[in-house]
Amino acid sequence: MRILSLIISLLFISYGCDLFSPRDSEPPTQGMTGFKRPDIPDIVLENFTTAITSHNVENYMRCFIDTNNSSKKFIFTPSSNILPLISKWDLEDERRYFQNLGEPISPYPLLEFSDTTRLNITSSSIEYKMNYSLLYPHLYQGILKVRGYMHLYMELDNQQLWAISRWDDSKTETDSTWSYLKYKLY
Repeated sequence: MRILSLIISLLFISYGCDLFSPRDSEPPTQGMTGFKRPDIPDIVLENFTTAITSHNVENYMRCFIDTNNSSKKFIFTPSSNILPLISKWDLEDERRYFQNLGEPISPYPLLEFSDTTRLNITSSSIEYKMNYSLLYPHLYQGILKVRGYMHLYMELDNQQLWAISRWDDSKTETDSTWSYLKYKLY
């Protein structure tokens, strides 16, 4: 009787819990971060927007040219009213500013582009000129609103992925620009 009980228990355990059957595959982690492979320039803008609205520092930084994969170096030119305050800006400054921006509070940030123009299109570079408007609900600063005009230069890196190599910011109205936001939160 004991042997029969033991055999039944072993059969129940081995068949009932799928101990020896393969697991279902897990979805790739890249999909969960919201970052898409930037094999066309428009995806860089999509990744940039998603990184900001989800406050994902690593994905934000992945939108910019990486000197490990390119001979180009990232350049940021602030709006003329901020230029004397942050004349030399590199990727580490960009990271520090974005980290200091912090997690948004609800409602989530809103980044909109308008009047987008694509210029100087080649097989390895493109320029985007556009107006932007960013509303960022900040825990300590309240709702931060910046508006201006950006000129983005994108290039293909050595891995054939598009990234922002240069960002020129300009003031369009009396509102604060993204340059001011960077200066304030740096």
